Amino acid sequence: MKKYKWLIIILIIVVAVVGYFYLKPKLESKKIDYTYTSIQKGDVESDVSSTGTLEAINTVDVGTQISGTIAKIYVDYNDRVTAGQLLAEMDMKMLNTSLESARANLAVSQAQLNEAEDKYKRNKVLFEKGVIAQQEYNTSRFSYEQAESSKKAAQAALTNARVNISYAKISSPINGIIIEKTVDEGQTVAASFSTPTMFIIAEDLSKMQILADVDESDIGYIKDSMQVRFTIQTYPEKEFFGKVSQIRLQPIEINNVVNYQVVIDINNEGGLLIPGMTANIEFITAKAKNVWLINNSALRFRPTEAMLQDIKPILIERAKTMLPDSLQVKFNNDINNEELFTPTNFKKNLPTNISGFFFKNENEKLDFKFIETGIKTGLQSEIKRFLDGSEISESIKAINGIKAKK
Repeated sequence: MKKYKWLIIILIIVVAVVGYFYLKPKLESKKIDYTYTSIQKGDVESDVSSTGTLEAINTVDVGTQISGTIAKIYVDYNDRVTAGQLLAEMDMKMLNTSLESARANLAVSQAQLNEAEDKYKRNKVLFEKGVIAQQEYNTSRFSYEQAESSKKAAQAALTNARVNISYAKISSPINGIIIEKTVDEGQTVAASFSTPTMFIIAEDLSKMQILADVDESDIGYIKDSMQVRFTIQTYPEKEFFGKVSQIRLQPIEINNVVNYQVVIDINNEGGLLIPGMTANIEFITAKAKNVWLINNSALRFRPTEAMLQDIKPILIERAKTMLPDSLQVKFNNDINNEELFTPTNFKKNLPTNISGFFFKNENEKLDFKFIETGIKTGLQSEIKRFLDGSEISESIKAINGIKAKK
């Protein structure tokens, strides 16, 4: 009799222990108080952030092709100029001297040519009559040809002197505005190896561009003609807009990160924007108006292990009826794997456009909905539809936090 009594006691203890561990998750889940977030309609916009520098679309460096001293400068910073307008003049003293010297050399060459020609013609007649030897005739002919070449060289030197004088007047090649002046009157410039820049002219500041560096992880979102919004420090409350006109394929490495340069065209008819300003840019990759939105805190919510164990049968059932076969297998494998079935990663194998949230159903029981998401920002995500086909409603309160009851 005592033997059966002990067996009954042991059986009761075993049943109690098993019941405790079976009911523990359910009891713990009932002790949890939740915080909620509403599903609402609104506008959403996703973007990629960057910075860039404002520049004129077309700038021209104006310099001098001759060396010398600058005699006069007729323009200054911010002056508007027209094509052909005189900007500066070089000192003419040395240039005029070179011109007179070239003219004198040409006159000497002409005189030498005349003398050589007369001698060549005379010797040609005498050679034909057999009066002079072949060598003397050849020498006179060579002297004549040499004098011809010397005259051509002198003529070229004169032309060069005249061209240099024309270079002494520096004119604007385009209509625009002076945005940089690098020289002053009396300054000597040397053009021996390269043309020194004297002025930089921006063609039209009513149309400008921004050169923005975009990280390689974001460049795939950038498209031609994409709308761009940006601000500048001078007008922090004002928003400016532009459009992507070019995505340059040459990679640029900045601090060991690969970037690509994106060109943005902007309208500056108001004249508020100035070359060199730094722009804080947002590439608007997608936007939608009056769509259903859910706070990302509900999608990132990590349930407790007790909650997961309590709702596990519901998760399996929802996955079976709402997920494609391939996703269903992965999802069920995860939640049936004791090591993987954790608050952190129970949704890890869902694609980026499929997510879900916990909520309390009409019977005040914990439930779960799979959703298809659209545009995502740092705070909100667009709900395109519930995968169970039910109607989206503001009455559904998504769980986004938990707190233990006191």
